[in-house]
Amino acid sequence: MKTLLRGAATLLTAALLCFNLFYELAPNLVVGPEKKFAFAAAFAVLLRIALFCGIPEAQRQRRRRLYMQLLLYYYMWVLANVLFFDNAFGRGFTTHATLEAINLEPLRTIKNYLLAYGYGNISLRLVILNLAGNLIAFAPMGVFLPAVFRWQRSIFFFTATLTLAITAVEVAQVYTSTGSCDIDDLILNLAGALIVYIICRVTPLWHRICSITPRPKKE
Repeated sequence: MKTLLRGAATLLTAALLCFNLFYELAPNLVVGPEKKFAFAAAFAVLLRIALFCGIPEAQRQRRRRLYMQLLLYYYMWVLANVLFFDNAFGRGFTTHATLEAINLEPLRTIKNYLLAYGYGNISLRLVILNLAGNLIAFAPMGVFLPAVFRWQRSIFFFTATLTLAITAVEVAQVYTSTGSCDIDDLILNLAGALIVYIICRVTPLWHRICSITPRPKKE
């Protein structure tokens, strides 16, 4: 029975992934944040059933790392889609880079959003989508990177890796005209990831994260 359930979950995971890809990339469809979270939650649950249902504890260690790796790959695809291709965020490649899309003044964009909301020029939903959205965008990296890569358990390497990755994304968005290069995005993206990383580090969750990819035993 458990083998049958595991097989059904595997097929459903593959079907969901294919539908998710089509639904996200279809030119005439717009997938809002709520639907994205629903797809991600369904993928995580089905994948967990497919990998762990009826599997003895002794065989679960390797599958835990595989599970986290697959979730990381899925998350990276969703993130890349949001940053460069997503209709819901007005993305689309062009080759007309402009210096007007660059902001190197810290907190200027954050302040402008808050002032615009205070004057009633923009909605609260738009403020939350832009500010909280940037805070959340890279937050899952605070779990995924330390779980999959042992060297990312150092806060120095973790911070350096994300700083370089986010900066590369910001530059690429300007070059492709899919967004702006804004130091406030870097601040919010990095802050969200570090908050999750620190929460994991100071709670029992850190032990579980480290057990997913344990250090090799010394002979």
